[in-house]
Amino acid sequence: MKKALLLVQVLVFGLVSLNATNLIAAENKKITHVVMVWLKQPGNEQQRNAFIKASEQLNDLPGIVNRHVGVVLPSGRAIVDDTFDVAVTVTMESKAALKAYLNNPKHKKILKEKIKPLTNRVVAYDFISQ
Repeated sequence: MKKALLLVQVLVFGLVSLNATNLIAAENKKITHVVMVWLKQPGNEQQRNAFIKASEQLNDLPGIVNRHVGVVLPSGRAIVDDTFDVAVTVTMESKAALKAYLNNPKHKKILKEKIKPLTNRVVAYDFISQ
């Protein structure tokens, strides 16, 4: 019984250690931030261009590895969600860089003053880049 209990404790400790190691490693890996945007006036070319122009003002923020903004590519494939208008992808140096990017005063100002007035819905996805 003691051996079984010891074995369970070793396994639990090993799993906790492995998870902690994975979390630490994730802190230092690149993070990709994907934002899908539905405009207040779907398909409106002027709003799309205004969004893109405003978004491109964020290209020089610190911590960015690469950043892309573009418009939806219509698709007939069932697996593709092509209901959004504009998308942005930003690959950051690390999780800390993403946090700094999101909290950057320039980012907050452009979102508040130029981007949010154009948008109806926004969905973001963040993932660890391999």
